[in-house]
Amino acid sequence: MRHVIIRNHIVNQANLIEVKKNDRVLRLEEYIGNPIWKNWVYCIARDTLKEGWIPREYLRDVDEESILLEDYSSRELEITVGEVVQVKKTVNSWAYCVSERTADAGWVPVDHMEKIER
Repeated sequence: MRHVIIRNHIVNQANLIEVKKNDRVLRLEEYIGNPIWKNWVYCIARDTLKEGWIPREYLRDVDEESILLEDYSSRELEITVGEVVQVKKTVNSWAYCVSERTADAGWVPVDHMEKIER
């Protein structure tokens, strides 16, 4: 689905985590705060020690660790007002998008975009 960006999204990629299906992560904390962004878990990848937020629905808990149910990257997409993106999926108030201008891909908050009606 095509969407137009209505608010700039500036990326702060201090904590980029990229994990594959069946990788193990250590869960550090559940997100507490804005209820719009609930169901996120801050994790550390066992193999790489990279850390970042992962959607709860991507995790299957095994004691204090979790196993990834699918590939995941926390990479966000820097985007400006007026740009058009293709939304590939939406999870916990974030959309995984591909920019039509640059072909770059990443996550953008859903409240930063509006669906383009045909």
